[in-house]
Amino acid sequence: MKVIFKDLKHGEVKLMPENLDDIWHLYNIVYEGDLVRAVTFRTDEQKDDKIRSKKAEKKRMKVGIRVSEVKFHEFSDRLRIHGKIEEGPQDLGSFHTLNIDAEKMDKLSIVKEQWKDHQLQRIDEAVKLSKQAILTFVSLDDDVATIAVLRQSGVQWIADIDSKRSGKMYKSKDTEKEYFGEIISVVRTNKTKDSTLVVLGPGFTKEHFIKHGKEKEPILFEKYVVHGTGHSGMNGVQEAIKTGIIEQITKENRVVFETSLVEKLFEGIKKDGPVTYGEQDVKNALMNGAVERLLIIDILVREEKGEKILKLAKQNNSEFTIINTMHEAGKKIKGIGGVGALLRFKI
Repeated sequence: MKVIFKDLKHGEVKLMPENLDDIWHLYNIVYEGDLVRAVTFRTDEQKDDKIRSKKAEKKRMKVGIRVSEVKFHEFSDRLRIHGKIEEGPQDLGSFHTLNIDAEKMDKLSIVKEQWKDHQLQRIDEAVKLSKQAILTFVSLDDDVATIAVLRQSGVQWIADIDSKRSGKMYKSKDTEKEYFGEIISVVRTNKTKDSTLVVLGPGFTKEHFIKHGKEKEPILFEKYVVHGTGHSGMNGVQEAIKTGIIEQITKENRVVFETSLVEKLFEGIKKDGPVTYGEQDVKNALMNGAVERLLIIDILVREEKGEKILKLAKQNNSEFTIINTMHEAGKKIKGIGGVGALLRFKI
């Protein structure tokens, strides 16, 4: 993410998203009631019905819409910002949807009556992490390989590849080479130049795959980590994240950071440690100055009660982390009310 212009006195910040993760950050920044200015396409106004009856022409124009709805589907490459046109060369008062596309980036301005601390913090985070490499996972065993990508927004499943081995028809060497070749083909498409390849799974298949890959695609396998897990597939990926191997590779990745905090919360709940959860108990802990770090889900932050909890955290010098509900750890904390706290001391 690039910050092109910032004028908090007048409530305006102009941003340039650079990748899919930035689209996810924008989803957590743009709220209902904001004014968003961006370049879009609308049907050109026609002078009379005779001309209008011809094929309508889309015209590029800059508009400002008052936001009424923001939608981001998990692992989508597009953010949809819907609202009424307040600024522009035509159609004032009409409704329009701005599509912020990860493949066709363009700058946009966001104007708020007042920027919240957590929104500005998210922009700073997006700028800081803009050059962070994305991790590519291969989680495999003898039968199936799963390719996935770790993004700031969560773990994205890419593909499952069947080894096609079956009973008497299974020819070990030939089938294995074909199996590994298909995996490498998908990895080549999804791995960035500077990212690390993380190969996971039980048994020795992962070592055989690395050996084959280094012989066939040495450049693709320049940066890799091998890690044994009890499971393959997406379960193996989640297992690796929980054990901390991914944190050794990229300590600042958002998913890893959030997962570690949520796991710490649940471990504290299990052992009756210095943690608490639930709206009222967390509020009480905040007011008593006992909260070291507040954990609150992104959905709750958009509600008035969530804003009040964040305000309490700020007043009592407590750090906070907004947990994304699109990944496993976020869903886990959502299940206990969406808010928890790591405490300085038990109360």
